[in-house]
Amino acid sequence: MSWVDSAGGADGLAGSPAASPHSGAPARVLVETKLHAPPAREQVVLRERLLGRLDQVAGHRLTLLAAPAGYGKTSLLTAWVGAEAHSRPMAWLSLDADDNDASILWSYVLEALRRACPALDVVDDLASPSTPALVEVLLPRLVNALSDQAGVTLVLDDFHLLTDSRARASVRWLVEHAPDDFQLVVATRTEPDLGLSALRAHGQLTELRADDLRFNLDEADVFLNGRQMLGLSTSDVRLLVERTLGWPAGLYLAALSLQRAEDRHGLVSRFEASNRHVTDFLESEVLEANDPADQDLMARCAVLDRISGPLCDALTGQSGSHETLRRLARSNLFLTPLDDDGAWYRFHPLFAQLLRVQLERRHPGLANELHQRAFAWHRDRGDTATAINHALEAGLHSEAADLVAQTWYTQINLGRFHTVVAWTDRFPPRVLHSDVRLLLARAWALSASGQEAEAAESIVRVERLLDTHAGSLPDGFSSAEASLETLRGSFPWGNVREAHAHAVRALELEGPDSPWYPVARWGLAMADMWRGRFREAEQQYAEVIALANRRQGHWLILCASLAYCSMIAGEEGRTEAQARLVDECTLVAREHGLVNATSGPSMALGAMLNDRGRPAEALPVLQRGLTLARHQGQPLILLRTLRYLGDSLTMLGRTQEAAAVASEARMIMAACVFPAIDSPITPPTRRATSESTSRQPAPEPLTHRELTVLTLLAGKGSEADIGRELFVSHSTVHSHVRSIYRKLGAASRAEAVELGRNCGYLEMAVAPV
Repeated sequence: MSWVDSAGGADGLAGSPAASPHSGAPARVLVETKLHAPPAREQVVLRERLLGRLDQVAGHRLTLLAAPAGYGKTSLLTAWVGAEAHSRPMAWLSLDADDNDASILWSYVLEALRRACPALDVVDDLASPSTPALVEVLLPRLVNALSDQAGVTLVLDDFHLLTDSRARASVRWLVEHAPDDFQLVVATRTEPDLGLSALRAHGQLTELRADDLRFNLDEADVFLNGRQMLGLSTSDVRLLVERTLGWPAGLYLAALSLQRAEDRHGLVSRFEASNRHVTDFLESEVLEANDPADQDLMARCAVLDRISGPLCDALTGQSGSHETLRRLARSNLFLTPLDDDGAWYRFHPLFAQLLRVQLERRHPGLANELHQRAFAWHRDRGDTATAINHALEAGLHSEAADLVAQTWYTQINLGRFHTVVAWTDRFPPRVLHSDVRLLLARAWALSASGQEAEAAESIVRVERLLDTHAGSLPDGFSSAEASLETLRGSFPWGNVREAHAHAVRALELEGPDSPWYPVARWGLAMADMWRGRFREAEQQYAEVIALANRRQGHWLILCASLAYCSMIAGEEGRTEAQARLVDECTLVAREHGLVNATSGPSMALGAMLNDRGRPAEALPVLQRGLTLARHQGQPLILLRTLRYLGDSLTMLGRTQEAAAVASEARMIMAACVFPAIDSPITPPTRRATSESTSRQPAPEPLTHRELTVLTLLAGKGSEADIGRELFVSHSTVHSHVRSIYRKLGAASRAEAVELGRNCGYLEMAVAPV
């Protein structure tokens, strides 16, 4: 699959000696041929009985075409979409293996829906779904947008190629929650895990299976005699239908062989369409119906998923392939054009499989060389992802590793964590485990997607190789050690002390001129913030923001830095700075498609709304942030989000839910090795106080004013109400509340009151004057 940047190359990185992290993320430009149905073919039979069944699906959530290869699923849907596109919005997406990365899948789905329905109100942050939190964050908003449209249909062809459980689960969620007048149509060779039993029981499923898709006698006669003009008798047509069991591909195989047969009746009598005979028939009748040059061209191109004239020239070492492909597509239904211009084609999977077998029989070992040529062709044109795939198929592990080492950071910035991990999975273990660049790319991708244990395994292997790898890396790091230290400083996993030490070391290794210096500085800022050193953290974040703005490309850490600076400003009661930073953070997130990639913008906005006494508005924002935080997998980010969520719930009087939030926070804290020196949530050394009924004073006493505020927190008034009662501003009250939380180690208002009561503080407090 090609991912083309604005300059015309793919991925925006191929061909560059080093993919610098400050070079900026490439624009998402999608493969056009995936986004519309293949052109209609003259030889295809218009199957009115099946088109009628597709039309009669009002109120059905899912229409399923499930049958093995060669049953005409794509041809039927192409004809149906062509007939219905004028009367309702019809979106088309041809799936392939790369769509197993949920970010790529939903980029295509959203674009297909927008093209079919330009009025679809899909907000900016849905345009770049760079997050694994699709079901919880992106899809509900897409469903809401679809609710405002009438009768939208989405066709997903080749659904069997979607093998990743998370990607399939996201489609199932859409099936279960889509508006009543939204229709999803799925064509697949295998049984999809889309909740078919429940849909069938509720009358919300239309199914076309192999028995439905088989040609009947009339359809076979139209195809064989009307389209192929074979002049067969009714008895011969009936015999072919019986021998093939109405299998469309089998009938077409027979037609190809009959076109050059002198004794057509005799050939019909000998025809067998069982699996045992299909390969022999394809070889002897279909391939041999073409001249040797065409046979050779088709066999060589069978290693490709998509075929173009120039690419075919590169593989065959000849010229003029474009015209040959156009001629073959006109006479051979097994070669399908993918666009109206005839620039790109693909073989029917059944035929491609045969061609690959034939290629190995005729030219043993040539497939490897062809993959090498395809790798070079795609690499030279900037199609990095496809180049990597061909390099891996060819066993060019060194070349593939070079490209992965150059491009992994850009893939991660686009939210394609699965893509990077899948690449590294395809290397033989001996290659992967001996290449520190691949292990580091894998560790970064796994960490960014919240997979701590898997990332740790790769990190251990990196540590074993550090002494064997000297010099800089293709991604711009000065050394493998620098990459590892920056990684560990960026993802503390609940151990702030170690993360701080790693961030300090990363800064020693990556000087101010390094493209990775802002990331290393960001790790240090994070560690200072988690330790409660807000002034130092704010200074560090300010430098990160300046560097990220100047060098560009580090949009994720720029967005996070603005978010955390706003939180610090809120902690210190600097409301104007807090609001300005929230606005800047939100702007960066929207401009660079990061609203769904990090919890930072939601946390910052939710905290500000709480501080303004607007918990009802803050609650849904923080709930969304919590979903993102869970997928990020970082305990400290999750803890801070829970803290703000607990504040909202407490201010709304939902004390039971607030207590549940506090309980979850304590469990997460208990699993942290060293959460912070001055944590916003109860640290391990203080946890016994919150769980004990003994009344022991907290380590740091509350001031007279804090005791008064604590007493009022035990009531039902909001912070704004408390401010009016004490004749002070809301920001002043909020500062006192934050101080109380910090001193008691509380995660929420309810927990602060409980801890204060257990410590005897409520009895010590005096009533406000």
